[in-house]
Amino acid sequence: MVIFLHGKNSYLRHQRMQKLKTAFCEKFDKQGVSVISLDADNFNLDDFRKYTKSGGLFTVKRFVVLKNIWALTKETQEQMLSEIDGVAVDTILCLNADEPPRKDNKLFKKLLQSEVVEMFGDLDHTKLELFIKKECSVRQAKIDNEAAQKLINAFGNDLWSLSSEINKLANFSTVITKKIVEQFAQEQLDNDIFHLTDALGLKNSKQATILLEQQLKSGTNVQYLIVMLGRHLANLIKVKKTNGQGLKLHPFVLQKARQQIRYFSLKNLLGLYWRLLTIDHKSKTTNLNPWVLLEQLVVMACEKTNPLK
Repeated sequence: MVIFLHGKNSYLRHQRMQKLKTAFCEKFDKQGVSVISLDADNFNLDDFRKYTKSGGLFTVKRFVVLKNIWALTKETQEQMLSEIDGVAVDTILCLNADEPPRKDNKLFKKLLQSEVVEMFGDLDHTKLELFIKKECSVRQAKIDNEAAQKLINAFGNDLWSLSSEINKLANFSTVITKKIVEQFAQEQLDNDIFHLTDALGLKNSKQATILLEQQLKSGTNVQYLIVMLGRHLANLIKVKKTNGQGLKLHPFVLQKARQQIRYFSLKNLLGLYWRLLTIDHKSKTTNLNPWVLLEQLVVMACEKTNPLK
């Protein structure tokens, strides 16, 4: 059996995969010795075949997870088209992947024909509220509507950070109010920068400008914003050059960076970084408004033809 879990919501994909693994272990493998996890970053086709092909009459059932499949080389993806058809009947192959680089990707189209296909996208406002209340309930805590709204405004669909924040809040109090959220919720600038570079990569000038204005209205120090945006761009450049190999980055940061670099060429990223350094210098040596300079950068980066290309 082949199970294909895909979509931009990595948190829900991960939760679903864990639930499937737990169900498999409860039914077939209490010790979990037949659960194998593979990652496309260090993928070996011979190992994949060893774990997914039938091993004979007395072979036990296996649960094989393959993550990050779009990191596979083009050649390996071509090979996987036929390999998937050969998965043994005693093997459950669970592929966990974000959105493909292209919707017409052959492997993606092939996987959409799997026995089980589940897609995980962003949650709307109502579902986010339900998610927050459920996460609180699991931790024996209750949250009021204003506090839930505050968390949605701060974290949006970043369910990894949202879940982590709820965990901290629930450990502090079993009744979570707006005041408690305001007091203990972590700074969201890093996540906002992820959203900003997402908008730049998609050339969504309107959204990128709105996100920048939100930082201005929230009182963010412009120099701090420039430093954090520069650090993020530097990480994207490193991941673009190495695909993350050998980098000591937080798994979440690395995952988001890999998603974003699809939108940029290396020349794009270097151009943005150079321009940001120029803004930093002008903000310290001239009377030019750095917020205006950043807005000009956003507009320029979102143009179909621009000097940053």
